[in-house]
Amino acid sequence: MSEPVPAGAPHLPHTTVAPARGWGFRADVEGLRAVAIVFVLLFNAHVPRWGGGYAGVDVFFVISGYLITGLLVREVERTGTVSLADFYARRARRILPSAYLVLVVVLAATALLAGSAERRAVAHDVVAAALQVANLWFLSFDTTTVSPTIAGSPVLHYWSLAVEEQFYLVWPLVVLVVARVAARRGRGVRRPLTLVIGVLSLASGVLYLAWFGPAFQASYFASPARAWQLGAGAVVALAEPALRRLQVRGSSRLAASLLAVAGALAIVAVPAADGIGVYAAAAAATAGAAAVIAAGSVGGGAGTVVARLLSLRLVRFVGRVSFTWYLWHVPVVVLAERLGAESWPLLLAAEAVALLPALATTRWVEGPARVAPRLRSSRAALSAGAGGAVLVVTLALLQTTWD
Repeated sequence: MSEPVPAGAPHLPHTTVAPARGWGFRADVEGLRAVAIVFVLLFNAHVPRWGGGYAGVDVFFVISGYLITGLLVREVERTGTVSLADFYARRARRILPSAYLVLVVVLAATALLAGSAERRAVAHDVVAAALQVANLWFLSFDTTTVSPTIAGSPVLHYWSLAVEEQFYLVWPLVVLVVARVAARRGRGVRRPLTLVIGVLSLASGVLYLAWFGPAFQASYFASPARAWQLGAGAVVALAEPALRRLQVRGSSRLAASLLAVAGALAIVAVPAADGIGVYAAAAAATAGAAAVIAAGSVGGGAGTVVARLLSLRLVRFVGRVSFTWYLWHVPVVVLAERLGAESWPLLLAAEAVALLPALATTRWVEGPARVAPRLRSSRAALSAGAGGAVLVVTLALLQTTWD
């Protein structure tokens, strides 16, 4: 690569939206999540010839931009506005219970296994993770590379959750403002929002390039430098009605199939293409993911070969548990390394073991939290989310006082 990928940094950002099955549900997009997490698992296990596996991060940002924008725009078209309270409450129910659970377990494990200096360092990392500013916290150590102080942090992967949470904080407000301006002018929201996304994504891409050399780590961790990838998914979501109206026959069917294959090849080629550079790899993975999602929308989702492969039951299963697997795999790998695991087969086995707590968390934490009667109201969900953050931060700060 022209620049080194930050050690320990490219952990998989979850796709924190699981749309209700219906108009917004895409089985192939669920399957694409599986591809992303497998890429990152192989990368973090240091599997040979998988140096570009960090591309899973890029794919997941595209998926998030697509899903979130689709949900927001359909709400605007249905109701004329966006309920910010309901939006943030849905995110709180979906994300926070599992994320907080892993943070608490990390604190407990560190208290049992680590010395005082390491306990304090991890506790500070956990505070930043619980407050959704882990990316900014890790940047405070060094903007050019990952500091050795944080490279082995069991919550380093929470940087990507922070990027997405910051996106979720800002993007609904942008959609709401654009929707209101468009409504005053008697226009739909999709065209002006596409223009806004284009401008913001262009600025983000320029910022990424500007930081790439002198502040490479900032280009990797900072939300403004990642917005162009979220924007790519957002553009696909805005174009989806037009794509669905296309007739899946003749030239349209062929074009959709070629687009899907080209996108899939672009994604798959990145891990082995270390020589093309980090930015080129990010661009290829981003464009590939957007192409696969767009092709799957043609004709109302009749499906290309790529879409059908991504929709296989096993592939979708992996995609469905990708969030909790993502949360658990890094702490388990850090523990395995502490116990002496160094070879990639052992690290890969540790990541496979992480699937067990991931499945348990999905079954008994994530699922129940999303449908819990006590969290049904937006106020209750947001209050519970804030209370959970206070609890985790308090436990972490207490840990910093131990000798």
